[in-house]
Amino acid sequence: MKPVKDRLQSLDVFRGLTIASMIIVNTPGDGDHVFGPLKHSEWNGCTPTDLVFPCFIFMMGISIVFALQSKKADPAKHREIIIKALKRMTLLILIGCGIQLVYHFNFSTLRFPGVLPRLGFVYFLSTAIYLYISQKGWKYILGGILLGYYAVVCLVPLQGSYAVTPTHNIVAVIDRFFLSQRHLAKFAYTDPCGILSTLPAVCSAMIGLYAGTILKETGISAKSKFASLSVSGILLIIAGVLFSLLFPLNKPLWSSSYVLFAGGICMTAFAICYLLIDINNIKMPYWIFSVLGVNAIASYVLSEVLPKPLSLIGVATGHGKISGIAIINDLVFAKIVNPEWASLITAMVFTLIVWLPTYVLYKKRVIIKI
Repeated sequence: MKPVKDRLQSLDVFRGLTIASMIIVNTPGDGDHVFGPLKHSEWNGCTPTDLVFPCFIFMMGISIVFALQSKKADPAKHREIIIKALKRMTLLILIGCGIQLVYHFNFSTLRFPGVLPRLGFVYFLSTAIYLYISQKGWKYILGGILLGYYAVVCLVPLQGSYAVTPTHNIVAVIDRFFLSQRHLAKFAYTDPCGILSTLPAVCSAMIGLYAGTILKETGISAKSKFASLSVSGILLIIAGVLFSLLFPLNKPLWSSSYVLFAGGICMTAFAICYLLIDINNIKMPYWIFSVLGVNAIASYVLSEVLPKPLSLIGVATGHGKISGIAIINDLVFAKIVNPEWASLITAMVFTLIVWLPTYVLYKKRVIIKI
């Protein structure tokens, strides 16, 4: 299978791997039986699952560079680019809200934060930074946000206490002040996609901007680019680990140490992907993941919406009625392997279900953009 148009193959593959991972962790066959690495950390810490979202944001930063580098030098085009970025942000927010309304059509309790709204805000702000701030200025913005965020979250006492807990932190307080509990996540006191924590998420995209500039740099070999990406990734990981001594790795807060650590993991993993696919051209069926990566947003939206119609399919059992993908889990795989493996295999089957329509788009070389 040939790649779609002239695209960086490793980016599409890495994005596809990320989307596949996101679908698997978001759609287990049985939420009560999931392997530890496929769960989010409840608070401090970082599991492989906690790396999925920052990887997606990291790749967004790379994509911004690839899409806008040739236009950045022409100030006359900046206004048009910003307007398009604003429209894309708005559309992502609306799609994110629309997905929620598919399941709970109630505007009074609609959760405003979410994966797609965060992607929208981060995309817009990162585009503006890329256009209007020099590369030398990026480090000051990134450092200022990460240090400032650490100071606000950890060094400003809240109700007389410096403790930062799931139910006692400035991030949750700000969200409740501006949005109220009705429009926040119901599954956690601290919304993992809240207002204040979106700022350090922009830094995750800025790490992607840096990676993108390395990849687009002329006059150096691909292997030199791989070396730069790898060394930068390792240094970020070390910086994240050291920073975690002050501000622990924490996905719900999108802590400063988490930005650096996750960004380093993303960059190092992508560098390996770049080495294997674009440099060494190792022959493997990478296109299987490119199918999801080329139409990443469409793949994600489909994975979020598809469980709704599947839930309308129900089967009565001796323990009550089961519906959706739980039918596959309970009546097929749970009878063959242990519950955790059954849950994982079911999630992989669901990922294949999402993959099939995106494969049709891929084969027809159709890319859905917003």
